[in-house]
Amino acid sequence: MLYELAFLKALALTIVLECLTAALLKKYFGGRLKINSVSYIQLLILVALASALTLPYAWFILPAFVKSGITYILAAEILVTLAEAAFYWFTLKLRISSAIILSVAANAFSWFIGNVMF
Repeated sequence: MLYELAFLKALALTIVLECLTAALLKKYFGGRLKINSVSYIQLLILVALASALTLPYAWFILPAFVKSGITYILAAEILVTLAEAAFYWFTLKLRISSAIILSVAANAFSWFIGNVMF
């Protein structure tokens, strides 16, 4: 049960941090990333949904296939980042480069803060 509780805490933190990152990217780089046409509400809902869809795979599925610590971290972050970029590209109709930037920034920030806090 402790693992599941840790997952729920990580999910909540991930959603908050990735939504914050997305909102800041929209505010400061929305024109360059071509996300000005997306409302903040739509952006935040889809970023939260992307995290809620991908994080369970990283926590519960991937460990069955990748055991090594650093290999697991790299595989999880790369797979989640690519999956979320594809999700943003498809749902938000972003350029693929903008979707990748959004996904990399959000995942890097949440990974960094998560590791600093825990």
